[in-house]
Amino acid sequence: MIKLIKIITYCFTVFSLGSIQTLNAEIAFEDQTKSAGLTTTLRAGYGSAWGDFNGDGWLDIWVGNHTNRPQLYINNGNGTFTERLKEFWEGNSFRDAHGGAWADFDNDGDQDLIELYGNRGGKAADDKAFYVNNANKLIDEAIVRGLNDSFGRGRTPLWLDWNNDGLLDLYMVNKKRPLDDLGPSRLMLQEKDGTFNATPEMTKQTIGEFAQLAYFDSAVHLLTSGWVFYPQDLYRLGDTTPLPILEEPRHKFRYLQDTAVADFDGNLEDNLLVLHTPTVSSWILDPKTRRQVTVDAHGISSIEKGSLNFWLQGPTKLAIRVYGAFDPWTPSMIHVGESGSNLAELVSEVVRGQLRYFIKLKLDATNPEMSGIVNLGLQTLPGMYVGWVPHIGQWRVEIRGADAFRAKFGAIDAEFEKVVSDGREFWTKDLSSKLVMLSRHEGEFIVDENFGYELTDSCRSVAVGDFDNDMDLDVYLTCANGLRNRYNVLLENVDGAFVPVPDAGGASTRNIGKGGKVSVADYDNDGYLDLLVTDGGELEYPFNYGRQFLLRNKGGSNQWLKIDLIGCQSNRDGIGARVVVTAGGKQQARLQAGGIRNGVQDDRRLHFGLANNSMVESVIVEWPSGIHTNLTDLVAGKIHVIREDPGCARL
Repeated sequence: MIKLIKIITYCFTVFSLGSIQTLNAEIAFEDQTKSAGLTTTLRAGYGSAWGDFNGDGWLDIWVGNHTNRPQLYINNGNGTFTERLKEFWEGNSFRDAHGGAWADFDNDGDQDLIELYGNRGGKAADDKAFYVNNANKLIDEAIVRGLNDSFGRGRTPLWLDWNNDGLLDLYMVNKKRPLDDLGPSRLMLQEKDGTFNATPEMTKQTIGEFAQLAYFDSAVHLLTSGWVFYPQDLYRLGDTTPLPILEEPRHKFRYLQDTAVADFDGNLEDNLLVLHTPTVSSWILDPKTRRQVTVDAHGISSIEKGSLNFWLQGPTKLAIRVYGAFDPWTPSMIHVGESGSNLAELVSEVVRGQLRYFIKLKLDATNPEMSGIVNLGLQTLPGMYVGWVPHIGQWRVEIRGADAFRAKFGAIDAEFEKVVSDGREFWTKDLSSKLVMLSRHEGEFIVDENFGYELTDSCRSVAVGDFDNDMDLDVYLTCANGLRNRYNVLLENVDGAFVPVPDAGGASTRNIGKGGKVSVADYDNDGYLDLLVTDGGELEYPFNYGRQFLLRNKGGSNQWLKIDLIGCQSNRDGIGARVVVTAGGKQQARLQAGGIRNGVQDDRRLHFGLANNSMVESVIVEWPSGIHTNLTDLVAGKIHVIREDPGCARL
């Protein structure tokens, strides 16, 4: 029987094994963003990567910031950061940046950085960036190292030692391009001269966003994600033959957002906490001007419709812009008035140096051609139907059988008095997210059908850590729909049950930009895990201005231990090593997997909460080389550096 943690909630009371315990939340965060110096506006955050760039023992932050200037925050060691990108970097500021990841690929003792680019929706070509750390200067050597991957629609990189030769390899996750089959995902093996070559058997089209390492079946495995299925593929490291995956579990993870890999059930092997969110459509009224309504629509089938009705103050003139999300819309897909006239036009504009196309239409209630709307029974073509309904004094918009799109409705000479839909918040019937636990048992993935937590909002990123250092794992989620932030969620693990913490323990956050990713790190080295939320947005106000939230864990009285691995025969970062810690008779296991989740890189130092145990009885490190390191009686409250070979020549 597989033991799985179950999530329950009942007025913040935990029901466990027949007893009732009131939640006394010990997890508390405080917003230190401003005081820490992380005040730079994000145009589109996407994700962050934690790494000790300058080797001073304090974690620094890389924020890719999508099609805008990235940021490199240097940790000053006193709770503050300084943005110093210009001092160390000479890259291109306006590239379609997605995931970045630090690693010491050349085993020289400093951290290098790979960053993948999306190539403008997969419709262009752009060399990726591989920044080699040379005396604290980030020098782009992607082309000479063989990592430029010009056509790849890059998403999240994963460092790993596939062939266990002590040299880090790179799995480059590329989402499938919409118009061709160029730039598949690929495993790049590092040669002894520091260049990389693709492995043909591991070069294939994928539709996912990320890949991760996980430990089960007594071995380290590579899992790849899919937008529809999860896992998409499963490999034992070093073997290019995919392991079989039963079809039934795969179909239960549609619209995957993120996965946290960790040992939740205490059997010393990893579980997969899967976050998936059905496609959400939504709308929002500009809170400042009240003259613009933005609609984000997805998954409108040919047999259902939604409607968005406008009541306006004063004259009734509208300007509409429509942007296709995946396949561009055409002006002929907008049908105006009772006759369904095609009055829209395709236009373009330059936004931050890039040519953008959209459909433009101006509506005037005094124009007879724009009066009425095509009869429902005659709405047989996919697209948008819009018209003025005189007897109720409103513009009516109906969508039918159309691909995903975003539209902006601007009131030319009046504010919107009311913006209401057909009662479903504009197709938000699939608003909620779900968390599902997946375990490996006798060579198969097992899903607990009774396990699951259905959130009241759409969530995008899931982070895991022992935030209160009580020897179990808690969960934090960032939440948003297609256009706006929702309140983030903190689930505390209390005696094997996840319980929502009110206001997420001070980390609920909300911002005018669109919700993004969360990464986990102990940035102040106090032994309590902190959070970095990077909100981003789209091209225009109010969605282009996101911000960061640096949420410091206020800590408590529980003990902790952190382990920083340094390999010798294995790769220097120790990626692929497994650590088992015993304290108070309880064992905890962690895999050094580089800290990778969808679009982010967490602090890769291994963190263990110890509750009230001030001493660790034993630490066992299983290195990729096969060497085992056994240590006893380690003092709590410290970062312990463990070397595979203390006499290693390259150290």
